[in-house]
Amino acid sequence: MKYYGLMVFFMILFLGNAQAQCDFYKEGIDDFDSTLTIVSNPVSLGFMIASEFETEDGPKMVEEGKMLFSYAENDSINSFFMTIGLLERKFLKAESGMNVRLKLSNNKIVTLLNLTDKGTFDRTTNMRIYQHTCIVPLDTYYLLTYNKIEKIRVEYPGRAPHDLTMSLEQQEAVLEAMKCVGERAGLYPVKP
Repeated sequence: MKYYGLMVFFMILFLGNAQAQCDFYKEGIDDFDSTLTIVSNPVSLGFMIASEFETEDGPKMVEEGKMLFSYAENDSINSFFMTIGLLERKFLKAESGMNVRLKLSNNKIVTLLNLTDKGTFDRTTNMRIYQHTCIVPLDTYYLLTYNKIEKIRVEYPGRAPHDLTMSLEQQEAVLEAMKCVGERAGLYPVKP
């Protein structure tokens, strides 16, 4: 009986650690079109950078970027999305296309279809925020749940790409967000 109790304790400990600790920014079903939406909490990307907003002590320091990972499902859509918000100093022409690249921990490069916007001026930083929403196919999603994203490159036409190098903590946070959304959607882990 003593060994049985010890075995149950270790199983609970293992299973508790195997499941992701998930907090969600938003989860629900839309009242009008019945779309299920699951959105992770924001994850910081890159470094702290000097903004264009001046304070008495110099430029205000801000995060270079943020990422949300989400899942949407209704009658006509069933997909994962990675939305990257980046601060840029200048007005840029951001086009839709295969222009977001991810460098993974296994040295593979994954290219995602990016649906961009025109950018929004942010008064708190005096910079523009560009939102890059990438469609993540199911096979790519599973690849991303087993390999950490080390770097992200966003390509703008006629300008040098914006590269984000991620710290180990950021890599873990992004991996955790992807696993959490997949678990809640019932698509992770894969069950035979």
